[in-house]
Amino acid sequence: MEDKGGDRELTQRFRGDTRAGTSPSGSPAAPVLSAELRERLEAAVIADRSVTAAREQDRPARGEVTTPSARAANAGPLTEDEVTEWIGTAGKSQEAAPDVAPGVAPDAEPESASWLGAGLAALIVIPALVIGSLTVVAVRHFTGTGRPPSAAAAGQEAATRHEAAVRGQAAAWVAQQVSPGVAVSCDQLMCAALEAHGLPSRDLLVLGPLSRDPRSSAVVVETGAVRALFGTSLDRAWAPAVLASFGSGSASITVRVVASHGAVAYQTAQASDMAAAKAAGARLLADRRITVQTSARSQLTGGLVDLRLMSALTALSRHLPVSVVGFGNVGPGVSAGVPLRYADLSPTSQAGGQTQAGYARSVRSALSGLDTSFRPVRTVPVVLPDGQAVLRVEFTAPSPLQVPGSQGPP
Repeated sequence: MEDKGGDRELTQRFRGDTRAGTSPSGSPAAPVLSAELRERLEAAVIADRSVTAAREQDRPARGEVTTPSARAANAGPLTEDEVTEWIGTAGKSQEAAPDVAPGVAPDAEPESASWLGAGLAALIVIPALVIGSLTVVAVRHFTGTGRPPSAAAAGQEAATRHEAAVRGQAAAWVAQQVSPGVAVSCDQLMCAALEAHGLPSRDLLVLGPLSRDPRSSAVVVETGAVRALFGTSLDRAWAPAVLASFGSGSASITVRVVASHGAVAYQTAQASDMAAAKAAGARLLADRRITVQTSARSQLTGGLVDLRLMSALTALSRHLPVSVVGFGNVGPGVSAGVPLRYADLSPTSQAGGQTQAGYARSVRSALSGLDTSFRPVRTVPVVLPDGQAVLRVEFTAPSPLQVPGSQGPP
């Protein structure tokens, strides 16, 4: 019988051993079996043949092809060659002779290998995901990103936005109302906002921890940072008059007039100016070319109107009839003693029946020839809360305590 185990790996021999199982000619010899061992082997062969037969009978039911050489378990006594052959084939591992079903490719990957690959992939992917998640959590913990803001953080953010909004309002007001070329003191953020609104940097004095008092400027913008530097010394000693106020609390901003010689000297000069304004107001009321409504008369007689404004109205009356509706100041929270810087004028029947636009052109033309010290900064149409259309003649801040080159209006 042909040897079917010749291609198997030979058993390792040690020095001094004789090679068993071969004949002198080198061909394999049949193993010598005892009676007891042969009985046990026959029983094993019969059991193995029974399993094989059962498989062969089951294959047609599954649509598989059976081999004619399949032998039943009770086909007769076993020969020595069959026992020897069974010993050779039984010793082969499942890997050496796999039982491949017909119709399946011999090199197809077993199902166990697929599960093994999936398990290895899970062992690699799951730790990577866990490490990545822990990394994200750590980054968010230490940087504070990715978390909803706390109530304190949200409140601080809202306060910062509010301060920026108030700063923008104050900067816009100063840029429009303060005279060009006037020196303005401010903290670093406020100065940057003023420069963004058109004020030249040469007119801005930045206040800081090493700064002296702002007496060298004409206006100071008092913010929280400036209050921290000077405390209450500004309103008590160097800037007692308020031109405008914005915001409230720690975010409040106040635009003040600087008293270069101190608060006492400022109040003395202000009282002197008020007396001169009373006298100028009395002369203006006596001018027949000027009509003043009742509500505005008390402002003139009280010396509350800017001397520059009264000089402009007197000069205008020489060209056109003047009807004054009222006087006022542009700026919320202005101090009571600050002179009123604008007058609202209404066209009269004596103006020759001019339209509002025609009257405005006539007023601007008449005032354009005045000296720059007495020339208004703007003349614009305005509609009052009661619906009345007027022409507003307005001067810039701060009002000078004494008009240069004049003891009063002409």
